[in-house]
Amino acid sequence: MPPKNLPDAALADHRRELILATLSSGGQCRVSDLARKFSLSEMTVRRDLHVLEEQGLLRRVHGGAVLVDAEVEYPLRAQKEQTQKQRIGRHAASLIRDGMAIYLDSGTTAMEVALAIKAGLPDVNQLSIATHGINIAIELCGHPAFNVHLIGGELYHNGLSTVGPVALGQIAQSHFDLFFMGARGIDESAGWTNSNQLETQLKHAAIAQSRLVCAIADSTKWGHRGFSVIVPFDHVPLWVSDADLPDTARKAAKAAGVDVLIAT
Repeated sequence: MPPKNLPDAALADHRRELILATLSSGGQCRVSDLARKFSLSEMTVRRDLHVLEEQGLLRRVHGGAVLVDAEVEYPLRAQKEQTQKQRIGRHAASLIRDGMAIYLDSGTTAMEVALAIKAGLPDVNQLSIATHGINIAIELCGHPAFNVHLIGGELYHNGLSTVGPVALGQIAQSHFDLFFMGARGIDESAGWTNSNQLETQLKHAAIAQSRLVCAIADSTKWGHRGFSVIVPFDHVPLWVSDADLPDTARKAAKAAGVDVLIAT
């Protein structure tokens, strides 16, 4: 329940942050559930949802709301920008060296990295691969050269991944040479962002345990902001993207010291 000793404007902002956090964890929520959870009237919840919808952070539906980024389920996301993602996946995989311990994020672009690894990499005969992407682990399992670790935890259905304290604990006990990080939005001032706080926590944990972080994000992500901040823009040293990445993004990356690799 929001604290009552805040000024009205700050109290409203705090309520809306709580609503967004709830939506971020599940992707959708009913007005009645939000009202009961935060001890609010349904009229107050509807007003807050209206404000958040005007800000482009959610979409109201009958009886509730859905997070904007959560509207596209995994199978549909996998079909979007598929050619660019395949190229990014192959280029990112070319950065892998024999004997590395790598962490693969969940998501459709990370799956393309996994497929490129599975197809075979020159001079790479042994890899240790960790991921919280369930479908990614399944794709890579059974290969004699790969030691695959599926991070356990609670199932996040929209990402076909695991999240939560169990997953965070497992990541904290590991070390990685390279983390391939996905993002749902990239903005020069907002930084690297994601739609789900629980998955963002796993990204934070993987970043903390990795020697090098390489973002894998296609050009359509530029200029968009997800609800949850991963890290500031200049905190990711390497970014693999596609040839459609606009000049504004390339110039911003150069100014921030982010090395952009264009997959062709």
